[in-house]
Amino acid sequence: MSINPYGDRLFAEFYTCNDPDVAARLAQERLADDFVDHSPVFGATPDKAGFTRSVSFINSAFRQDYHVERTIEQGDTVVAIWSANGEHVGQFMHVAPTGARFRLKGITAYALRDGRITAHWEQFDVLAILMALGIVPPLGG
Repeated sequence: MSINPYGDRLFAEFYTCNDPDVAARLAQERLADDFVDHSPVFGATPDKAGFTRSVSFINSAFRQDYHVERTIEQGDTVVAIWSANGEHVGQFMHVAPTGARFRLKGITAYALRDGRITAHWEQFDVLAILMALGIVPPLGG
């Protein structure tokens, strides 16, 4: 029996809604009040408010098409192996929108309780974003 009531949407909708307000609403609806983010990004706090700000920020800086390639469920944990195509459409790390496109891959895990997310772990190719925006020079260049 699946513990994931959302299917692949659990992972994709936070990032492919491409609307900061919708992303924030989804986070508020889907995260438990005692949520802990074990992989906060972009200076976020490791709690529900920080994750909500992160997904809102990501949706304001990038337009993404996010694909879940595989999900694995064990106990109360759901893991997604994913890839995304992105486009830089808003301010990111003091860089104005460039329209630069990039592709990245990552792995995200959520712990779930009663259909709500209680914890988050994630690793993704941040370097691909930084190189696409010219923040980090291409490797070997």
